Amino acid sequence: MEQHDWPYYIFVGACFALAIVIRVRRIGKTQRLRLGTLWIIPTVFMLFAAAVFVTSPPSASGWLWIGLGLAAGSAIGWQRGRLVEIGLDPQSGRLNQRSSPAALIFIGMLIGVRWILHYIVELSDARWHLGAMLVSGIFIAFAAGVLTAYRIEIYLRGRRLLQGR
Repeated sequence: MEQHDWPYYIFVGACFALAIVIRVRRIGKTQRLRLGTLWIIPTVFMLFAAAVFVTSPPSASGWLWIGLGLAAGSAIGWQRGRLVEIGLDPQSGRLNQRSSPAALIFIGMLIGVRWILHYIVELSDARWHLGAMLVSGIFIAFAAGVLTAYRIEIYLRGRRLLQGR
């Protein structure tokens, strides 16, 4: 790490700490769940991912790596969605969600694994010849899978609760 890298790492660390503080304050608090808005964030991120892949499309073997990243992200997003408590308010008939402490631990582990994988890929890039854009594409596909599968799982569970009342 160079001397000029410190501001970057301080900024990233501060953003990470702020995100953790916000998440910790929300643990155990019930929030309204709006099924109709769950599609917005995955759609915006998918448009971002599509723009990245259109401007610099990967090779045929690169698409395989990106597909693996998407599949891994989808599996993790689905698991993360399962950790969210969803309930139906009997008085108002509205859906509520509550994040569990396990979800925060899961997110922390996910961030740690991402940093480790990023470091490993950087070390082995010379041997695997992945390239910076492909590595970024893999992580973008991974994030798209997490965001999309998480919200699909929440939507399906919420819809089942509404149909069963």
